[in-house]
Amino acid sequence: MKNISRAKRVARYDRMTFAVAVMTACALVALILVGAGVTTTGAGMVFPDWPTSNGHLLDPPGWTKSSSTLFEHGHRLIGWAVGMLAILLAMRCWKLGGRYRAIGIATLLAIAIQGALGGLRVIKISTSLAMVHGLWGQLCFCLAWIAVLLTSRSWIEGAGRIRARSLRFFRRGCVVALVSVVIQLVLGASYRHFDSRYALVAHVLWAVWLLMLLGWMSFWILGEYSQDPILGMLGRVLAGLLVAQLFLGGGAFVVVAMGAKWSPFVMWAVPSAHVLVGAAILACIVMTTLCSYHLLRPVGDAKEHEMTASCPPRTA
Repeated sequence: MKNISRAKRVARYDRMTFAVAVMTACALVALILVGAGVTTTGAGMVFPDWPTSNGHLLDPPGWTKSSSTLFEHGHRLIGWAVGMLAILLAMRCWKLGGRYRAIGIATLLAIAIQGALGGLRVIKISTSLAMVHGLWGQLCFCLAWIAVLLTSRSWIEGAGRIRARSLRFFRRGCVVALVSVVIQLVLGASYRHFDSRYALVAHVLWAVWLLMLLGWMSFWILGEYSQDPILGMLGRVLAGLLVAQLFLGGGAFVVVAMGAKWSPFVMWAVPSAHVLVGAAILACIVMTTLCSYHLLRPVGDAKEHEMTASCPPRTA
């Protein structure tokens, strides 16, 4: 009886936990955007110390007067805020137990490691650590949005609710898309941090494959599951992100790779937005993959047979 009541408690939708998860994920949007701006403007080493900035934790003198100090210290301040939200999220998820406790602790640990990587990047003056720091931020971003997904009402109440044809094919497509997006992010980070022309060429060529793969994926979702509140939204978001990334990728190539002179705002905004949308696409693919295993069931599976057998036969 205790196990049954505990299972019911774990599966209950908790509005406050969901709200904290959303706030954490949205704060990470700002963190990744500003962090990408740090790399774009080359401001990663503007302060030689960490966790303080020129010896001050919150308000170093004159930090708002130049773009480099504004980006770097602003990035650190947002990081502190994200850390506080991650602690609150872990506390809320701990009370729910089970998978919620796991995702809350995993998100907190990932964000703590992210902060340590950022500090080591400054202390060691390492470009390699800067790249790892950026890529690890993508993982933190995904974990936060997984927490949003798992604590949502639609997820909790929707296990196995959709009968799906060619489900194994779709799930494999999701995994292939996930691996492909990770490869693209690594190629992009290699170019941004090491100015590798080979990485740039590979990044552009791989984008063609990704455009076809993710385009197919978004059309499949919208064609098969558009009425589902989670998968329908993910399909529409993925389609919108692909269109935005197509323009941002072209804009980033023109602004950065072709070396033309642009306004300072355009020079940081376009490449940074390109990085943020890439992280959003990764999170979208991760959530879609999870939904393919949680929300979908094959047509004619055992659960459907049981439901059919329990219904009385229709009479003329």
